[in-house]
Amino acid sequence: MALSANTKDFVANLHPDNLRYLFYLVTPNETTYYTVEEVPQFITKVSGWFLILLILEFLVIWVKGHKDGFAYNDTITSISAGLFQQLLKIGGKTSSLACYMYVHEHYRLVDMPIDSSFTWVVAFILEDLGYYLAHRAIHEAGIFWSFHQMHHSSEYYNLSTALRQGAVQEIGVTFFDCLQSFVVPPPMFLTHKLLNTIYQFWIHTELIPNLGPIEFIFNTPSHHRVHHGRNPYCIDKNYGGTLIIWDRLFGTFEPERREEKPVYGLVENVKSFNQLWLQFFEFKYLGWDKGRMTRKSGQPLFPGFLNKIKVIFLPAGYFPGTKTYQFFLWRTKCDTGEGIPRVEKNVVKYNPHLSLQHKFYTFLQFLVVMFVYFNFLKVRQTLPWTTFAMNMLYMISTLQVIGMFFDQHKSAQKLESIRQLCTTLYAVYTFNWPLLFVSLFSECYLMQFV
Repeated sequence: MALSANTKDFVANLHPDNLRYLFYLVTPNETTYYTVEEVPQFITKVSGWFLILLILEFLVIWVKGHKDGFAYNDTITSISAGLFQQLLKIGGKTSSLACYMYVHEHYRLVDMPIDSSFTWVVAFILEDLGYYLAHRAIHEAGIFWSFHQMHHSSEYYNLSTALRQGAVQEIGVTFFDCLQSFVVPPPMFLTHKLLNTIYQFWIHTELIPNLGPIEFIFNTPSHHRVHHGRNPYCIDKNYGGTLIIWDRLFGTFEPERREEKPVYGLVENVKSFNQLWLQFFEFKYLGWDKGRMTRKSGQPLFPGFLNKIKVIFLPAGYFPGTKTYQFFLWRTKCDTGEGIPRVEKNVVKYNPHLSLQHKFYTFLQFLVVMFVYFNFLKVRQTLPWTTFAMNMLYMISTLQVIGMFFDQHKSAQKLESIRQLCTTLYAVYTFNWPLLFVSLFSECYLMQFV
């Protein structure tokens, strides 16, 4: 029954009207809501189109013979990160919403009519400006980069990269979301925040070339390829969400160079598909390790307690002697390319060999967790806290073990056996026969082939 319902919902969400959301092709009238509860789950509505476009992009890349345009382990890791982020959202909505509603209720400066096209346009502009500021902050304001670096950790640039999100990024941008709360009604804020996010899906591709005059106003694949590059000229550029005008106004715009195509990933790539490590390793480095660095002589690079605290909030690439200037609430580097190494001539991407048996097994577990996830989305707000917690634990542990298999971690199979045993016991306890069947099959397959 659940499978049938999920299939019907998936097919229903493939309606052409939902495809328009990807390109912000909506009218004020059809996207005006009077309460936050009325605002649709736009991301759920377009998730089917996400999948269709991912498959189409894969086929085009494959037909063109660009074998280096994607990798199985990287794609699964990117989609898994997107699931992880959505799981941590409160009530399926953006987690900054509660704070936003409180500020708007008690401190708003003006009551804007929610059924006005003018209000809709103002909300669109303020959301996009707020996104620019938030995006720039989580790149430049020291430890705030830790909230976002997951999105840049892929060495590939395809539509799956759009889904590779920081699980707790919402915490890092809540302040900037709430800047609008003094003016924009909460339902209008939520609508534009979701549509702004969805718009950015299609710009994560190498297949779409320069779009001509559109490039002057809107964020495009060409602009965003620069943003994801680790070439010195690409660092800390093109922060725009839907519009690119803010980058042009504030001096962070950089066009894509034909003679030097962007090479993707972090300045120092992590070389791991471990989901939890990818999500949180940078907090340890910027929050603790960097302040304890020493010179060759053994003297501390950042002496004294105050300097160790200051460096947490200075740009991630800051070291003694780096020139910075004040922008809004944080310091940013005068020369964003300073200290950034040139891209190596022969780029070798992290891609450990995975046997066919391991690919089949990890893909099976991924399909199961996807099914559990979409079913969970429908009922998450009605579940008892124990069932809610068990669902969360099952999904996060599955994504984690899949990443460990990709890394060929020596403990992956042992931990997976324990996970499947726990899943089997839980399935028996809850009389979940489909889950029990999958778990028993997985255990047998592990013992026989993996």
